[in-house]
Amino acid sequence: MIEAIHKEAQYVDGLTHTSVHANLGMFVLVMMSHGDYGTIVGKDGTHLRLIDVYRLLSQQNFPEMRGKPKMIILQACSGGM
Repeated sequence: MIEAIHKEAQYVDGLTHTSVHANLGMFVLVMMSHGDYGTIVGKDGTHLRLIDVYRLLSQQNFPEMRGKPKMIILQACSGGM
């Protein structure tokens, strides 16, 4: 799952060879899955730490969206009670 998010953040237009995100004003990521405290479970059963997702979308790792809002919508449980 982390590879898919990274691939989307780095997506380049096949014709112009430029980032498809460069001219956008906002990035929205929606994830719906099972989870645990601080993680979300991928379809292969592995736990992805949310901090790793946040780091992928940071200014250093996603420079095309530097200074632009990034919205993450997460629907998952957060573990047992």
